[in-house]
Amino acid sequence: MTITLRSAELFDVRLTFRQPMHTAISVLSERRTTILRLTDQEGRVGYGEGVAFETPWYTPETQSSLRALSPLLYQLLIAAPLEGPSAVAERFRPIQGNQMAKAMFDGAVYELFAQAEQQSLATYLGGDESQAIRCGKALGRSSVQQTIEHVGLALSDGFERIKLKLAPTDTNILEQVRQTFPDAPLMFDANGSFHLSDLPLLQEWDEFSLLMMEQPFSANEWLSHQHAASILKTPLCLDESIQTTHDAALMHQLQAGQIINIKPARLGGLTAALDVRASSTYWLGGMFESGIGRRQTLAFATLPGLAYPIDMSGTNHYFIEDLLEQDYLVENGCIRYQEHAVSLERLHHLTESRTYL
Repeated sequence: MTITLRSAELFDVRLTFRQPMHTAISVLSERRTTILRLTDQEGRVGYGEGVAFETPWYTPETQSSLRALSPLLYQLLIAAPLEGPSAVAERFRPIQGNQMAKAMFDGAVYELFAQAEQQSLATYLGGDESQAIRCGKALGRSSVQQTIEHVGLALSDGFERIKLKLAPTDTNILEQVRQTFPDAPLMFDANGSFHLSDLPLLQEWDEFSLLMMEQPFSANEWLSHQHAASILKTPLCLDESIQTTHDAALMHQLQAGQIINIKPARLGGLTAALDVRASSTYWLGGMFESGIGRRQTLAFATLPGLAYPIDMSGTNHYFIEDLLEQDYLVENGCIRYQEHAVSLERLHHLTESRTYL
C-alpha cells in the first residue's frame, strides 16, 4: 500500500498547565507545542506533534527550529508516494539531528497508514489495546512537605512508580520522602543537572533503594555515565543521551546505563523507537505533550516488553484544556488506550497561528 500526501498544516498551540511544572533546571507554566495535520489524496487525516520546548534546555531543538525546518521535511515527503511509515526515516536521512521535527511528521504518517488499514494505531503497531497500561507519576520539584503530600496522593491513586525531579541540592527531599514511604517505588530524574564531581553524592543516594537514577549527567557525557554505572548499585536510566538508535547501541557497548527511557519524539519517531525497543530494557516517558502526542505514546505502550510503568498521567492532569474530544484517565494507576479523536474546536481555539506548508 502507498500513500500520497495532499496537504500539510501547522498549528502553533499554547496550552496552560494547571500548576507550574518544576523540573531540575526549568519551570513551565505554559506549554507551546506545534501540531501537524497531514491530509492524503484519499482525504484521510493524520496528526503529529512537535514537542520541542521553546528554549534548548532539553535538546538543541526549539519550537522555532522545528517549524522552520518543516517546509523542507514536507518537500522530502511529497517527492514520491510513501510505501510505508518507515519510508519517512529514509526520506529524512540527509537531515542531521532535528529528531522532534522528524517525529512530528513520522507520527502523522503512521496515523495515515493505520487508517488506510482500517486499524487503530495501537493495532497497526502490533499492540494489544485491550490491556490496561500501568502508569507511574512524575512529580516536579517542590518543598519537602509538598513532595511528601504528592507522593502520598500518587500512591493512593495506584501509581506503581514515582519519579521525583531532583537537583544535587535536594538530598533532604529524597531522604524525607524515603523515611515517610520506606517501600515506595521511587526513582529520580536529574535532567542532566549533576556533574562527575557529584558522584560521591550519588553514592550516598544509592542507599535510598531507588528503582533507577535517570540522566544524572548531560546528554553527551558518556564517560561520566559509564564511570557512574560501574560504581553505583542503582541502575542508570538514560533519557536525553538517547537521540538515535546509534546512541542506544553506544550505551550498551560502553555499559553507560542499563535502562532507556524511550520517547519516540526524542528518537525521531515511532520507527526508531521500535528499533530501540527491540534491543533494550525500556519504559516510556512523556514530554508534557498534548493529548495528540500522548495518544501515540499510549499506542506504543500497548506493545509487550515494558520493564516499568510508563511516565504518564491522564490528559486531564497537566493542562486546563487539551486537544482531544475525551481525556485519557488514570484509574487505579492504569490507562486504557482508545482512539480518542482530536477536538477541532479546541484545536482552533488554542491555536495562535496557522501555517500551510
